Amino acid sequence: MKHIIRLVEHRDLPVVAKIHRECFPESYSSQLHKYQKIAWGGDLLIKFLEEYFIDNPELFVVAEKDNQIVGYCMGYYMDNDNQMHKFIKHNKSAVIWRTLLLLLSGNTPSWKKLLSRLKKDKQKEWLIINDSNEHISNSLRGDLLSICVSSNYQGSGIATELIEFFLNSMKNHGKKLCLLSVSSHNYRAIRFYERNGFILYRLRGEDGRTYMKNL
Repeated sequence: MKHIIRLVEHRDLPVVAKIHRECFPESYSSQLHKYQKIAWGGDLLIKFLEEYFIDNPELFVVAEKDNQIVGYCMGYYMDNDNQMHKFIKHNKSAVIWRTLLLLLSGNTPSWKKLLSRLKKDKQKEWLIINDSNEHISNSLRGDLLSICVSSNYQGSGIATELIEFFLNSMKNHGKKLCLLSVSSHNYRAIRFYERNGFILYRLRGEDGRTYMKNL
């Protein structure tokens, strides 16, 4: 069966969350799925994804094959980037309690998240190395926050179709530039983005990169 690329529906979010945990098991957002049985708030990862679904459903895309969702791509507009703030605001007590449980259990991703926030002021500033699009304002920029395909379906072209659908949707909503950030050590992702026309925009030390693509 040929795969289908379509916009996400609210009922898809639990499956999207599952794929997210598979692709990004060490992320703090994936850890928020834990301790549901002993802490209130339900699946906080789903609630996190829900903020992006509510704000920008046209930028939340899924791939469906064999009657199941096998990948997704999501993002936001850079003049409307308060989804994380709203998630914390709407789930403040649950997030604090869940994070405390994670820290007390020695959860490594959660400790890394905490330490990174404490060191935020000491982080190196972004260094722009390609200023060709600095004239494009934030109101005309979007950000590709996350893209992932389940391991059983990787290498079949699904990720490329997801990103094409996502970029076309962003363009159709009047945006001129798409950015994305990636670890400098994620060589596979970097090769994928470069194959799909993204060029390097800025660096943060040896760890972070931002890529851009004109729409």
